[in-house]
Amino acid sequence: MVNLDELKANAQEYLEDADYLFSKGHYNSALNLYFKAPVAICDYITLRDTGKLSRNHTERFRILQTKYQEIYDIMDFHFNNYRKTYLMRATKEWVEVLKNDIHNLYSRL
Repeated sequence: MVNLDELKANAQEYLEDADYLFSKGHYNSALNLYFKAPVAICDYITLRDTGKLSRNHTERFRILQTKYQEIYDIMDFHFNNYRKTYLMRATKEWVEVLKNDIHNLYSRL
């Protein structure tokens, strides 16, 4: 069974690696890791608060939307931008907004 310490360690590792890639100007790669971090963060929060984990992204987003609207709004906004990077390059400014939002979410753990 996954525990809170493992989820927090995963989120921290994603953030550290994403920060490194961001500092090197590898914005698409950094964006991918910045987007993995909130999955671990959201799982941490829901496990902590409910004792349950999401089975998939659809369920995760549903839980966020019903119980954590502010987090859902952040994730929804960034998910739409994340999908755009399948076809285009991420900019420093764009990834920096994500970076700041994800670091703020991590500080809630």
